[in-house]
Amino acid sequence: MPSRPRTVLLLAASLLLAGCLPESKNPLSTPATSTIDGRLEGVYVQRREKRDDDFAAWHLHYRRAAPETGGQPRPTPWLEVLDISHAQDDGLKGAAYRALTTHLGGHDYMSFVELGPVGSKGPPSLYRFARYEVGMSGDLRVWMASMTALADAIRAGKIQGEVKHQKDGDDVLLTDSTEHLAKFVAGSDPVVLFGGKPLILYRLAR
Repeated sequence: MPSRPRTVLLLAASLLLAGCLPESKNPLSTPATSTIDGRLEGVYVQRREKRDDDFAAWHLHYRRAAPETGGQPRPTPWLEVLDISHAQDDGLKGAAYRALTTHLGGHDYMSFVELGPVGSKGPPSLYRFARYEVGMSGDLRVWMASMTALADAIRAGKIQGEVKHQKDGDDVLLTDSTEHLAKFVAGSDPVVLFGGKPLILYRLAR
């Protein structure tokens, strides 16, 4: 099974401590059909399961575009996510992501990609999916897409994709269109498709 960046594993937290996440060639929505969820913007800290766990802080912010004729910059559909982790034995590490947020079937989802180094000429990153909820206090709960549920859906012909069986488990690559993926997610049980223990982020500031 291909290795995954440590920051992606941090995002998955206890849900996928030693595993990897299903990937997709397409997001759940295009920039034109995505929602802008202002509730997400802010600075968060990640809940630590143990006192000596690494400390992680997150900054979520919608990218602004310059106004055409004066006025204030307007938000774009792209959510920028910055993750700064303080590992006790390895100092500070960071990673950046961009995401599109989507409202489907009464629930909220993210399609996110990790951004490579500035000037990187490698192949574009694949999307990963998450479901999220924003609490009354502004805290954020995030569930990663289930490798097993998506692999089962591909095998059953419900969505298009590839399942490769590896020694440590399956690798899943979704190849279906954005339209079909959105329809499938909207009609699925979110607890099955995005289950397990959530990553919990506590809001510090907007």
